[in-house]
Amino acid sequence: MRFLETVNNQFKLATLQYINQLHVKYEDRIENRWIWIVVAMIVFAAIGLYAWYCTSRGYSFAFNIKYNWPKSGQMGIACK
Repeated sequence: MRFLETVNNQFKLATLQYINQLHVKYEDRIENRWIWIVVAMIVFAAIGLYAWYCTSRGYSFAFNIKYNWPKSGQMGIACK
């Protein structure tokens, strides 16, 4: 039983060391995630405002996403 506890503790220690190593390696990239969150919020706000504009003018708003694996994807936004 003592052997299993030792192996378990060593596994936990190795996992924590690996996570710490990844954190140090990608620290600058992790800090840049806030930029992408702000960009995503701006994009969603723009889509929402465009939908509001279309519906306020009496049109209907159309939004579709098609992802054709493995080639590429397609996204469409329109006032109809």
